[in-house]
Amino acid sequence: MDNTTIHPKSENLTHLVDIHLWRGAPQNTDENREIQILINHGYVVGFSPDRLQPAWSAYRVAHADADVKYDRPINYYNDLRLDKKFRIGKKTFGKIGGIQLNVGHMTPNEVINRQFGRLAQMETFFMSNMSPQYASLNSGVWLKLENAIRQIEDKPKEHDHVWAIVGPIFGDQPEMIYRGKGKHLPVPDAYFCITVDPYRYPYDTLSKAHIDCFMIPQNAPGNSSPEDYPATLEEIEQVTSLRFFDSWSRDIPLGLVSQEESQSESRLMQILKQHRLKAESTESSLEKIKREAKTINELIDGLVAEANRINTLNRDLTGAESIQLRTMQHTISWLIKAKETSPDSQELNNNTESPNFITYKIISDMDGKLQQGARTSCNFWNQFIEPKKSIVVRLGTFTSLRGTIARAYKPYEKDGVRYGIVEFNTKFLGSYTENDIAGTIIHEIGHTLGIGWEDWGKLFNKNTGEFTSRAINKLGDLKRMEVERDGGPGTALAHWDEDKFDKELMTGYKNNGEYVLPITIQLMSLLGHKVLEQLQRKTPLDELLRKAANHVFFQQEAVKSIDLDYFEKTDLLETIPHE
Repeated sequence: MDNTTIHPKSENLTHLVDIHLWRGAPQNTDENREIQILINHGYVVGFSPDRLQPAWSAYRVAHADADVKYDRPINYYNDLRLDKKFRIGKKTFGKIGGIQLNVGHMTPNEVINRQFGRLAQMETFFMSNMSPQYASLNSGVWLKLENAIRQIEDKPKEHDHVWAIVGPIFGDQPEMIYRGKGKHLPVPDAYFCITVDPYRYPYDTLSKAHIDCFMIPQNAPGNSSPEDYPATLEEIEQVTSLRFFDSWSRDIPLGLVSQEESQSESRLMQILKQHRLKAESTESSLEKIKREAKTINELIDGLVAEANRINTLNRDLTGAESIQLRTMQHTISWLIKAKETSPDSQELNNNTESPNFITYKIISDMDGKLQQGARTSCNFWNQFIEPKKSIVVRLGTFTSLRGTIARAYKPYEKDGVRYGIVEFNTKFLGSYTENDIAGTIIHEIGHTLGIGWEDWGKLFNKNTGEFTSRAINKLGDLKRMEVERDGGPGTALAHWDEDKFDKELMTGYKNNGEYVLPITIQLMSLLGHKVLEQLQRKTPLDELLRKAANHVFFQQEAVKSIDLDYFEKTDLLETIPHE
């Protein structure tokens, strides 16, 4: 018995099933659980109305790293093919038992957008493709597995494409997330992944393909690897009540499928092995740092140097490298606290003047949404400048039914520290990504640094928006810049001109696909700040945010000398979008 049907609104796409599934859809052997197949342009989902999430999701891989890459969409989407009672809304999953949950793609965005284009990519953001996944798993072992699958290359005359099927595994009494209107979403205990890598034509039996199976628990440590969680098809079938590849002749019992006929490994396992070797190489460099360091200061310096080395790699970081950077950041923070117990390091601190920096204080939050964006935005500016005064950005929330997504107030000062306030509307915050939040905070820090007030007004002609010859003599690139003269208070005379520079970070209106011009960084020298690093070219903001998210901040001890809680009520500076 197979309790699976194709959803009526997907019947016209039935011909696409064979593209995304090898040897047919998994059979549903649970007579009490209905599964509805939803067919998309780049993948196919077996949706469980009972559990309000996929029972499985399947896709094909054909050297996805070689093709075009689109920016990540901003929003999640309700799948309108589903009856309203099965739609769970577009909000993120928040926390459960203090554990942060991510909106976990079953079929990943990256592998689809690079093969099937923008429309197919947008469809991976249907909530029918999502499961509540521990944030630590989503950015840890699961991400390592997704990245490895994406890197699989086709080999003409040797290998066909690779097919992947993934999905959740539930315990007997799963935790539940309430989604309103009587809907409760169960949280899985683990996730499975099956990949099929045919290597000998005709691909008519299991023994002519590599099959790799994994069952990865939600609490898998971030420093572990996918191959630490091997499974068999039989084990996965038992815990999911699914039967895979039923139309495929099973000439060998599944549990005994080895690779006796082929001495090679699957392409996936080869890539995972390469990743492990790279990770071990990184671990070896850290072991060397720990072995050679004689003092806490030397250990901190070594970790900072290693973090900077990884940050300057001229490529996107692997999942393992990103995790390693986060681990180093936490370690450095802990070591700086430990220095307080060391007389030698305390004496060093007393004789060394700390540079100025930018930090933050969370006043109120919504499911931890502001925390990572705050850290990334401060890292962004700390990378490029040393401010003339240390800056504290106070971040909070407000609730309004109006169209304002965020608002900022005029900066104020105390004891040589400048404070800025940015608040986000909870109406929109739930659907905002970390990059959306970080981009907004970076923009507002730009104002706190002086764009729109103080010495800024002396640099240009308020009637024309053009910069003065004196300013241009100091910074030649200002000759082609122009200040916004339209819009209300908070917009006019406080941003780059929207018509000319459109999606630049410091224009007055928020856009998708924003970028940063080198002049935005260079300008800081005219506002009294020290520029530490030049931006070499017009750069997408998302690219800069990826790097900033992995930078290591090591001024935690100096932060203690600042009154993070000091507050003054000031006038509204601007709203985003502007009312």
